[in-house]
Amino acid sequence: MEHMGDPGAGASGSGGAGGSGNGGTGTSDAGSTGGSGEGRRDPLRDLQARIEAAVDEVRPKIRKALQELDERVEEAVADIKPRAQNAMKEVQPKVDQFVADIQPRLDSLLERLQSKIDELRRDLDERATRSGGGTSRPPAGELASGSPSEPGPDGTP
Repeated sequence: MEHMGDPGAGASGSGGAGGSGNGGTGTSDAGSTGGSGEGRRDPLRDLQARIEAAVDEVRPKIRKALQELDERVEEAVADIKPRAQNAMKEVQPKVDQFVADIQPRLDSLLERLQSKIDELRRDLDERATRSGGGTSRPPAGELASGSPSEPGPDGTP
């Protein structure tokens, strides 16, 4: 009984009773709005913070692993480079001999192609003069000797 007569207990009791009436709904709404914004943590933000912390924790390890990998690659290149240079020196005379052997063949092939092109050009010129009648076209493969301001056969200067 004495406990019931306590003004603090009575105030909280009547406050609770009063809260269940008109003031209770207002308190409940305010609690849900304030509770979701402040009381509960945002799971997305929490996850993002955990991810950032994990990345920050792993970043030095990744940096160290990349440095070690870079050192290993440099060592491997240093080991291979002299062997590659020796192999190139060893192969160079063979490459030079191959080029020397093939060069006359290439020159001969080029001369034959050039003579065929000249022969076709002459043939086209002969056909053009036979079928062209009075048109004054330059021989095939040659540029017109008119001034740049004169229009050509297609109308462009």
